[in-house]
Amino acid sequence: MSDATRLGSPPEAGLPEERPERGWTGVALRLVVALLVLGGAYLGVALWFKDRPPAGVSVAGVDIGTMSREAARDHLERSLADRLAQPVVVTVRPEGAPPQEETQLNLDPRTAGLGHDLEATLDQVTGFTLDPRALWTHVVRSERELPLLGTVDRDALTAAVQEQAQDYDTDPVEGEVAVTEEAVEVVDAQDGRLLDVERTVDAVAGAWPDSHDVTGAAVTVAPVLTQAEIERFTREEVEPVLAAPLVVTATRGSGEDAQTAAAELAPREIAALLSVDSGAGATLALEVDEESLLARLREDLGQLEQGPVDATVRLESGSVEVVPSRTGAVLDEDTLLADVVAALGATGPAREVTTELQPVEPAIGTAAAEDWTFSEMGAFSSVFPTGEANSSRTANLVAAVRNLDGYVVMPGEQFALSTALGDITEANGYREAPIIVDGRLVQGMGGGLSQISTVVFNTSWFSGVQLDAHTPHSYYIPRYPAGREATLALPGLDNLWTNDTDNPVVVRARIGGDTIFMSFLGQRAHDVETVDGPRRNPTRGERIEVDDPECVPQNPSEGFTITNVRILRSGGAEVGRDEFTTTYQAADEIVCTHPDAGY
Repeated sequence: MSDATRLGSPPEAGLPEERPERGWTGVALRLVVALLVLGGAYLGVALWFKDRPPAGVSVAGVDIGTMSREAARDHLERSLADRLAQPVVVTVRPEGAPPQEETQLNLDPRTAGLGHDLEATLDQVTGFTLDPRALWTHVVRSERELPLLGTVDRDALTAAVQEQAQDYDTDPVEGEVAVTEEAVEVVDAQDGRLLDVERTVDAVAGAWPDSHDVTGAAVTVAPVLTQAEIERFTREEVEPVLAAPLVVTATRGSGEDAQTAAAELAPREIAALLSVDSGAGATLALEVDEESLLARLREDLGQLEQGPVDATVRLESGSVEVVPSRTGAVLDEDTLLADVVAALGATGPAREVTTELQPVEPAIGTAAAEDWTFSEMGAFSSVFPTGEANSSRTANLVAAVRNLDGYVVMPGEQFALSTALGDITEANGYREAPIIVDGRLVQGMGGGLSQISTVVFNTSWFSGVQLDAHTPHSYYIPRYPAGREATLALPGLDNLWTNDTDNPVVVRARIGGDTIFMSFLGQRAHDVETVDGPRRNPTRGERIEVDDPECVPQNPSEGFTITNVRILRSGGAEVGRDEFTTTYQAADEIVCTHPDAGY
């Protein structure tokens, strides 16, 4: 056989032709298939475990390993329900306060906005992952405690803590100190407390849900007036003041004429004069009732005081006699108070105070009286009705003259007839006699004193002194000068004049027979000219019969108007003028028809 034939012959039957590239492809293909199978299985495992906690996982002691997420959540919700019913105990003690002031507050988690976030808790161990280490924990059991996560509704928690604060918070007690005659009464100051709501909320929120025992926050609220100030005040101010009696010795005069008196104030008396001033509230101070202190000192020292007496005059056997002045003596109140208050806080001999009374000179000294002269300034007389029917009226005139004779009006003083007459009472010699009321005569105490008032008015008129107030009668009485007369009805109607000279005025008054005589002794400053005008506009009354046992008969009197003028002159020149216009009503004739009427 030729070589060509061998080369063109087919291969031997049954022997495959070797192709290397097809062998490696199969291997690779098989490898890919195997990897796909294994990857799918791995993915399936990952998908299976994504919603299941690993074996051995527990939350707050509750085992949830290998459970489905839904089953684990339900199991935790049931198992942890008691934790939500368990109160959160908040221990509070104000900063700096002693341990015994520790207080525990209870918060109900359900009403305080505290809860469990189970979804977030499970998110820590569930979810899709291809991490073989994570997947391995699902296969091999490994004990693991998973943190329980919580939820906090801060608004609800704040409201719950604020509600606790209403019971916890206390106001401070302000201290007090009172000084009484019996004792020093002290009310101790006490601190208040205030729950720090914001910090306490932060503490509870930070501890939840890991712990039901939380330390809250509170602050001490000090009173304005502290206990330390109360103790200082009591020790340094009150106790020294009340430690011993205080003695005050006063002296009037000097040498052999010196007179002394002493006042001793016992602690009980001192306490009655004291009060406590809290000022702005932070400090205390003792206050002394100075008015009461002076009154207490005067109980013992006042016997040395005497007021100054001005030089004056008096009638002696019908002559004017000068009464010398006298220097007075009084306690120097400002100095005395300052010394006594200072001594109250002292000890030992410093609690003894000495003081000298201060002299007080009279306003009118004896030397000034040397220039006084006394001559008749003006005079007036008036006739009065006498007889048994007028005995009571006459008695009133006699009593009035007795009080007026020798009455002295010093320069610048005002004379008031009501004062000079004294009390219009039977004890002073006055009686009931007819007086004018509403234009008619009735019985009244002091009836007839209007005639005294008329005499005083005319004497002051002619003496040239200052006329201040007078009131004419409502109807004209013939025995008086028309327009120049004055009634008296106390306390409403008085007769007033002022001594406007530099000399005392002495009233001389007497009764001779049926006449009142009065004059003023002094130094007249002006000459007096009187102008009595004519009567004008006459009117007449009626005749009236009265059948009443109290009736007082009355004569008729014509009504009219008159003007009277007083002109004051000095060296012939007019220096003053007083003008008075008086209108009298007509007086009715009263006829008493009752057999028991009259007086």
